[in-house]
Amino acid sequence: MGQSGLFDPTCPRYLPDLEFPPYRHLPGQTPHPRTHPLGHRFALPGTSLPLTAENWPTHRAYLAGVDLYNHAFWWEAHEAWEGPWGTSAPGCRHHLQGLVQLAAALIKWHQGNRRGMAKLAHSSRALLEAVAAEHPHHLGLDLPDLLARTDAFFAASPEPGKTVPQPVLLLSLRR
Repeated sequence: MGQSGLFDPTCPRYLPDLEFPPYRHLPGQTPHPRTHPLGHRFALPGTSLPLTAENWPTHRAYLAGVDLYNHAFWWEAHEAWEGPWGTSAPGCRHHLQGLVQLAAALIKWHQGNRRGMAKLAHSSRALLEAVAAEHPHHLGLDLPDLLARTDAFFAASPEPGKTVPQPVLLLSLRR
């Protein structure tokens, strides 16, 4: 269940106190975190606080999602971002939805599901591109740069286990 080699352990953490789950959930391959008796039950308290351009540097669910994503906990990152996605204004909702779909695309990539990967990568790109058109640097991310790196990664059709996505797709936040 470890999926070692999928991330750079020296990657900076935005919430160093966040304890990672004991395993990275892969649908159909590991116990579902919430519904299976052996699931890790990862959850973040207070994740429904809306995400804004002002509060992102201290928004625990957003920062937790970035840390989880950067350490290949893609399903868990998706879960962290879903709470604020449901309560945030449209620009932040689209930003979060684009990141959720990017994380899901990486799960599909890791599972070798190229069709699912391509579909999710495309929808992620459309959402993030729309946000970038109005705010190129949004919620700490340089979106044009992320889009270019994402395009390069998915265009290369890397083989799971032979290519590490993080050097290409790491989320690096800057004020």
